[in-house]
Amino acid sequence: MPLLWGLNRFGRACDSEGVSHASRSRAYERVALLEDARLDLPELFDEVSRVLADALPREAGCWHSTDPVSLIETSFRVEHMPPPDARIAEVAYLSGDYNSFVELATGRRHSGVLSAATGGDLARSYRYREILRPNSIHGELRTTFVVDGACWGCFAFFRPAPADFTELERDFAHELAPVLGRCFRAAGRRVRSEGPSARLWPGVLVVDGDRRVESATPWAAHWLAELGFAGRPECDPLPFTLLAVLERVRTDGRETSARVLGASGDWVEVHAAPASRAEHDRDRRVAIVLQAATVPAMAPLISAAYGLTARERELTDLVLRGRATAEIAEQLFVSPHTVQSHLKSIFAKVGVRSRRELVGRVYARHDGSAPG
Repeated sequence: MPLLWGLNRFGRACDSEGVSHASRSRAYERVALLEDARLDLPELFDEVSRVLADALPREAGCWHSTDPVSLIETSFRVEHMPPPDARIAEVAYLSGDYNSFVELATGRRHSGVLSAATGGDLARSYRYREILRPNSIHGELRTTFVVDGACWGCFAFFRPAPADFTELERDFAHELAPVLGRCFRAAGRRVRSEGPSARLWPGVLVVDGDRRVESATPWAAHWLAELGFAGRPECDPLPFTLLAVLERVRTDGRETSARVLGASGDWVEVHAAPASRAEHDRDRRVAIVLQAATVPAMAPLISAAYGLTARERELTDLVLRGRATAEIAEQLFVSPHTVQSHLKSIFAKVGVRSRRELVGRVYARHDGSAPG
């Protein structure tokens, strides 16, 4: 069934052949400057979209921020297309189809054109058959924003038949991937933990195989509101982030989690796991827990945001858990001197001078003020 995308209304998409190397170079430089612009995610979505309107013209598109640990999409912005729903979460983002976002995020090339990936036979793609072709979409360009091995976001751009994206545009998008990664990573640094929501009870949802909410605890309403949901969970479609987490569990059969910036500025941890066995994986019930993201839960996100090494991430996690230098040295099988050396490197990357400031950076509010 067509999704009624608003085609032929986005910039000068039909004039993609006229985009010059100079135009792309200017766009690249302007995107690079956004890393230091201190933009929140909604502002960043809008500004990057505007900058790339001429350099990568398209008729429609969808942008996502992602949790760099689980690679689950945590927020989105659409251009001339409907917001993603449960069907999109199932087909477009988490399947093993060509140019999946997980494949692009973990592979050597972080951008891909669907027609090239399918060898020119688009019908080989389930996503094309189910979503793109019914909406007269022929060209699809996907890019993941990867920097220092972590993915902070992604986009999918579309052109109506018979238009397509070129190898040159794919390569330009690949060159943009780490630049966009740094921009979205910078937005991820503007975080806070342990705000007022930290004192609230978790909320629990149980979702059946048809994605219907079977039951919900009273506190679930608060956490759903943090995710921008204003309806009734037993009647209305769930927020896309929950659908993405739900589909990951239904597909992989394993528990997973993601950290999402809530409407209040507090970080919300979404954890989901199979709630029952089923003959078919797609029919299994899933339990979803929504709660304030704890400092240990935020540690991987903070570590990735500042480009810490694997060893530095281990050490940071132990510092946030209140471990002393001697305890850290014993647990990591290194000397106290080595611990201090790693701490010095961590402090330099995060921009602090002490353990107290490091913990304070994690606890800092999204607006930059100290926690109350």
